[in-house]
Amino acid sequence: MTLRESDSGYRELFEENPQPMWVCHRESRRLLAVNEAALRLYGYRREQFLELALDHLNGGETMGDPAATQDQLLRSRQLRKDGSSFQAQLVCHPCQFKGERVQLVLVCEEGNAQQEAQLRDWVVRQGSLLEAAQRELETFSYSISHDLRAPLRHIDGFSRALMDDYGTLLDGQGKEYLTRICQAAEKMSQLIDAMQQLSRVGRAELSLEQVDLSVKAQVISLELKHREPGRRVEFAIEEGVKAEADSKLVRQLLEILIGNAWKFSSKTPSALISFGAVEQQGEKAYFVRDNGAGFDMAYADKLFTVFHRLHRADEFEGSGVGLAIAQRIVARHGGRIWAESAPGAGATFYFTLGSERQSTIDG
Repeated sequence: MTLRESDSGYRELFEENPQPMWVCHRESRRLLAVNEAALRLYGYRREQFLELALDHLNGGETMGDPAATQDQLLRSRQLRKDGSSFQAQLVCHPCQFKGERVQLVLVCEEGNAQQEAQLRDWVVRQGSLLEAAQRELETFSYSISHDLRAPLRHIDGFSRALMDDYGTLLDGQGKEYLTRICQAAEKMSQLIDAMQQLSRVGRAELSLEQVDLSVKAQVISLELKHREPGRRVEFAIEEGVKAEADSKLVRQLLEILIGNAWKFSSKTPSALISFGAVEQQGEKAYFVRDNGAGFDMAYADKLFTVFHRLHRADEFEGSGVGLAIAQRIVARHGGRIWAESAPGAGATFYFTLGSERQSTIDG
């Protein structure tokens, strides 16, 4: 199965399916995905739905056992955006989605017992197909990344050999062509590295521990200053910000967010990059803020899409994969990530970690 076929199959199974469905994280209960049919049923836009607490949909009712490994058939009162409610049968199928332990939930307004049994069987089949499509897509991405390495090395190696051995025979235009070939091969190699990182994040086992995010942010800031000593950037890093997280993954997350802040503030005379934590609706949210180029919030829903860039490559370099990796890391922890910005006014990226649910921020 090709990538296009895998992607098409996923859309047919979930995104374009006429049955309302959504996906929630089994531990944190975060809403991770929703299809168009469910958005029409509940009356929300996608970004609004994914920011909801699960209890809000269920009117405060407990929705089954999150640790259950078998399908659950539940009766629940569901709330729409306009405040109206409806009785629904929810079929909750435990499965894997983007490397996460989730429940695939199919929503059906009140029906009879025969329909419920049919729904249960249908969700089991569709859940298995969805898992298979996700696994095949990840395997494909990883395999093709490896398969592209050898031809890229040949392109780069022979181009450099031509330059070294026959450079004196080439005019300026010929040398320019070879230079561009080498640059393109290097760019492709960087994209492959980024895709492999994205794939690894989805497969890696989480090892949760207490992590000092402030220390990691300080180290990253020093590394950036060492790499570009000519830059004059002020860092404001709140001390003692800690989280229960996977140390390696959260380091990678901060590298991406702080690295982006460093990059997009490169044209700002007095650049300032901040890191800290704030309280957002009873939970701790961490942030990385800069006073750089910023972006138009009209395109915020595309921020975490692979290869989608809001700035031209000749303005700011990058693979277009970093924020997709950041979102995957946050999702692995059962959290969410979002941004606030305006053109020319900098950007602030917020993220939460599902294991950190509290009513106050402990220093």
